[in-house]
Amino acid sequence: MPDKAARGVLLAILVAVWLTGCGGEGQRTLSIATGNTNGLYYPLGGGLASIWSRHVDGVNMKAETTAGSVTNLIQVAKGESEVGFTQADALAAALAGAGRFPEPMPLTSIGKLYPNVVHLVTLRSTGIESVQDLRGRRVSVGPPGSGNAVTAWNVLEAMGIGESDFTVRQLNYAQMSNGLKDGTLDAGFIAGGVGMPAVVEIAVSREMVLVPFTDDEIATIVRAEPAYSRFDMPPGVYRGVDEPVLTPTLWNLLVVSRSMDEGLAYDLTRTMLERRGDLENISSVASFITPASARDVGDFPIHPGARRYYDEVLGGEVPGSGGR
Repeated sequence: MPDKAARGVLLAILVAVWLTGCGGEGQRTLSIATGNTNGLYYPLGGGLASIWSRHVDGVNMKAETTAGSVTNLIQVAKGESEVGFTQADALAAALAGAGRFPEPMPLTSIGKLYPNVVHLVTLRSTGIESVQDLRGRRVSVGPPGSGNAVTAWNVLEAMGIGESDFTVRQLNYAQMSNGLKDGTLDAGFIAGGVGMPAVVEIAVSREMVLVPFTDDEIATIVRAEPAYSRFDMPPGVYRGVDEPVLTPTLWNLLVVSRSMDEGLAYDLTRTMLERRGDLENISSVASFITPASARDVGDFPIHPGARRYYDEVLGGEVPGSGGR
């Protein structure tokens, strides 16, 4: 090959490699930490990744499967992921340096999403009718590193139930479903939005029961964990659940690092809210994601870029702007 032609080929290869690495001028490949494929974090995260990649200049966002909230918070704090889904209780622990977090994490929110409902799932054949009936049984709290496990233990400890009171299983949703079906598990906690696919699947194939909480039990949980509130699961969401079921709930949020560029945080927040109709095509829980609801993060810190967007569309002081 002539030297001139060789130089031309080499230049073309170098340009192609540069474009691939950059994804175009200023293009950055970022990631959003979600959850396992049987929950709602993953499909919603995939939807957000697609929206941001198409509508935020210079961003190529990818959704990644994870164990859930605890893992997501750690990854975002370490810079291994740029955005992460989390439950409010896990975020509170991360900011305080409590529980699974040995020190406070440098995290902030860009918005509140939708309520996470505590599904305490069993089968009619187990005879479990209350939370206290879990004593002496085989119960899944969720996989290690998940917000599901954080929630399950928060609820159980508030009820005075500890590890020694039952046989602890740490299963993901698919494993929990299989355990209920084959009789190797008596009950399990699934924390997620209304219409959780994993719960739908169990209800379709077995005579499923959502274990109800009492008013006093909800009050006890809220006193112990103020991030929680009461929720009446409406009838008809799951096969066989024909009456409202009282259960605890808490909210999910999107978190980023405190060091995220303000302009990027602004663009992510703005695009998520402007294109939220696309997310409703994935799950009805996305109907909760409105500008007013998203900015209502309570005492949690909110990123300055997100705060700027909410100021523009809503005006007034943004809750959480002072930090925790």
